[in-house]
Formats: sequence, structure tokens, C-alpha cells
Amino acid sequence: MGMVRAMENIKSFVNNLLEECDRHANHYISEELNCAKKALELSKSINYDIGIFESHFRIARSLMSSSNNEEAIEHLDVCYAIAQTLGDAQLVARTANSFGISYYNLGITSKSLDHLLEALELSKTNQYRDIECRVYNNICAILCELGDFETAIGYLQNILGQCEQADPPIFPKCIVYKNLADTYYNMNNIGKAEFYAIRALDESLKNRNSQMLCETYYIMGQIRARQKLPEEAYSLMQKAMALAEMTSNSYYLVQIRIDLSKLFYDQNRLIEASNIIREAYGLAFQLDYPALKRSVALTMAEICQLTRDERMLIKALKAFKDITLLMEKENIHRQQVFTKAQLLVFNLKKDNERLRGEIERDPLTGCLSSRTFPDRITQSLATYGNTGALIFLDIDNLKIINDSYGHDIGDALLISFVKDLMAVMPQESLKIRIAGDEFLVFLPKAGRNEAAAALDNLLNTLKKPRMVGEVRMPVLVSAGIALYPEHSSDLINLRKMADAAMYSAKQAGRGNYRIYNAS
Repeated sequence: MGMVRAMENIKSFVNNLLEECDRHANHYISEELNCAKKALELSKSINYDIGIFESHFRIARSLMSSSNNEEAIEHLDVCYAIAQTLGDAQLVARTANSFGISYYNLGITSKSLDHLLEALELSKTNQYRDIECRVYNNICAILCELGDFETAIGYLQNILGQCEQADPPIFPKCIVYKNLADTYYNMNNIGKAEFYAIRALDESLKNRNSQMLCETYYIMGQIRARQKLPEEAYSLMQKAMALAEMTSNSYYLVQIRIDLSKLFYDQNRLIEASNIIREAYGLAFQLDYPALKRSVALTMAEICQLTRDERMLIKALKAFKDITLLMEKENIHRQQVFTKAQLLVFNLKKDNERLRGEIERDPLTGCLSSRTFPDRITQSLATYGNTGALIFLDIDNLKIINDSYGHDIGDALLISFVKDLMAVMPQESLKIRIAGDEFLVFLPKAGRNEAAAALDNLLNTLKKPRMVGEVRMPVLVSAGIALYPEHSSDLINLRKMADAAMYSAKQAGRGNYRIYNAS
């Protein structure tokens, strides 16, 4: 009994250490690493499989943060083996996602993509929404590398939408904002890049996320440099540098120096540019980032050429050549990777269209969802001309049916109603479900006579009893009509007018309609 209690105490202590790791994750990488190593030692002492997995996972995470990706992969190998042994799909998905990040950092795109696709399949199959968001976020980096910025933005916006719907968010919004800023920056859309960078900064400050603050100050510095505001750019990059040093983020310690050297270079401050790129060069070649090494070597070569430092120029050019050859060797199956990536992009676009369709459609009736108002009507007006009629429909007897027969029969009534709505109303009309028993129909090009005729036809059709489940009944509807732009050219206000007309019809005895009358 005492042995069992002792083991439970150790497990509890391990779990506390793992929580402490998570608190340090975005701030003090060395502290995270130390806590994770302690947790691993204790977990091994009692053969605590989950503790061993989580400890190795956090060690790998801290190593990736400090740019030791090859060592991180060794720990992820252990994680993957444990997850497979336990038969835990969630642990496998988490590990596969981290593999994807590590191999991407190493420039081995083929392996990165393989692991990310594995993580994506597992997370979608098992509805691990948080992991799915993380995987899509990482896949967006590959999409940007392929130059497919639009698909990347679409997925980042979907992730953002899921974050805003969940409380607490299933994925840090500051990361999404920062990545949107990065993507728009690479598209040379500086206005939107700045918009999302500011939001990323606000969110990072709110959550006291030092790592994201570092990355956000850096992208804002890049934006200011692009805007020809060198002093502001320098100040922001200095802030990013201080945070990178505090969090031991080796990657950004190099990347920020590269950009600072370019900033000095553009100002013809060649000595300062030369000094800082030498620092970056020395740091870069201690890290596992081939692309970063190539970037720093190329920048140093450009600066050395101007400063006439032939010895360093030769050294930089040789390093650039060696790294380029290494990266080409790593991507020996480049065409295969490219093909796979293109297929991924194609599938993602189809998936994006499916998701958009799910967002825009009411799942029960197939009508447009409430979130499509007023945008879809605006599009209709642009297509068919600047006139139309908005009809507000309210099913009078739905609550009675739900209370008397149950919600299954109520749902069947709604489906039956929409079937008639689709059949009777013109094909180009928009049918929007805005609440449980409330619908909007927009008739483009229609005036009061056309709207009244369409409603007469619909109400006559609905009055005919039909089988709803095992119950025979009519559908009773009250409706109101408001005309665009006669009554209002503001769609929000027009909806209120149609609603008011519908309420007037309901007061008059239900099962009929009224046209809006301001008096």
C-alpha cells in the first residue's frame, strides 16, 4: 500500500514539473529543459510511460526553440515509439506534428510534409481540433514556400475563426495574427501585414508571451524597414533582440542580426553592417538551420564585397556554396516533394471550399446561414441590379409543434417548409435561415408586385397539409416585405423594416403578409 502511494506521489510531482515546463515554454527555454529532464528521470524511476512521453516531448520542444533540431528529433523518436506502443492516436498526432516542425527547420521538406500529413489525417479522423489547428498552421509555412499565399491565408483565417469560437481558444491567436502578418508581408501587402502585426502585439502583451513578442517586434521591424522608417525599424528590432536573448531563441538571434545588417547596409553604415553580420555568421553555423546559414552567408558576402574584405568574402561564398549543395542533396527527391506538395495544395483548396460551404450553409435545411447576411445580398445587388425585395418569414406554428410532438417533428417541418421555399421562390433568390423559425428571402430585381405574387404563391403552397413524420399538417407562416432601395438602402435597416411588417401581419391574424409602411 505504501509503495502504491509513493508511486502516486512521484507521478503527481512529475505532473507538476510538466506543468512548470509549460509555464516556462514561451519565456525561459533553459528552465523548461531543466524541469523536463527532472520529470524524465523521475518518470523512468517508476516506469511512468505517459510521464516519460511528456518529458521527452517537452525536452524536444525546448531543443527546437533553441535551434537544436537534430537532437530534438532523437527525443521525438522516443515519443513516437511510446505513443505507438500505447496505441494512443492523440500522442502519435502530437509527435508527428513536432517531427514536421523539426524537419522543416532542417530544410528537409519531404520528411516534414510526410509527418504533417500523418498528423493531419489523425487529427481530422479523431477530431483533435487543437492539433488540427497546429498542423494547418505549420502546413501554411510550406504553402508560403510554394508561393501559394492565398491558400495559406484562407487556412490561417479558418484557424482564427475556430479560436474566436472557443473559450478558451484552442490555439493561441497571437501566433495566427503573427503568421498572417508574415504572409501579407511576403505578398508585399504592407497595410494588412501591419494590421495583423499590431493585433499580434496586443495579444502577445495580453498573454505575456515573450516568444511571440520577440517574433512580433521582429516582423513589425521588417514592416517599418519596408516603409522606409529606419529608426523605428531599428528600435523594434532591438526590442526583438532583447527578448530573443532572454528566451535563448538562437534562430531569432541570428535572423534579427541579418536584418539589422541589411538596415545598416541600406544606410551605408558599412562598418556596423559588417560587425553585426559577422556575429550572425558565427552564431548561425552553430545551429541546425541550413536555410538560415545560407541566408547569413549570402548577406555577409554582399557586405564583404563592399567593404573589400576578400578573405571573409571567399569564406562566405564557400559557405554559401556548401550549404546550397547540402540542401540540394537533402532534397534529392525534389520533384517528388514538389508534386506531393502541389497535391497537398489542391486538397487543401478543396477542403477550404468545403469548410467555407459548411460555414455558409445551415446544416439542417441547406439554406444560407445567418452569417451570410448581408454580404450575399450585397453580391446579389451587384450582379442583378440595384433593386430588390427582402422578405422576412416567421413560421407561426413551430413552437406549438415542438412542444406537442417533439423537436424531431419540428425539424421535419422545417425541412418540409424549405423544400417548398426552394421550389416556389425564383432560382436566383437568396434563402437565409437567421434563427430557429425565422428566414429571409431576397428577390433581386423585384418590386412590390413581384414580391407579393411570389409570397401569394408560397403561402398557398404551404397551406396545403402535408405529412410531417406521422402527422398531417399545414405550415403557417407570417411574412413582411421591405423594398430596396425604396424603403432603405441600408440592408441592416431594411431587415428591421421587413421584420416590423412581418410582426404587423402576425398581429393581424397570422398566415398572411404585409408590405412595410413607414406610417
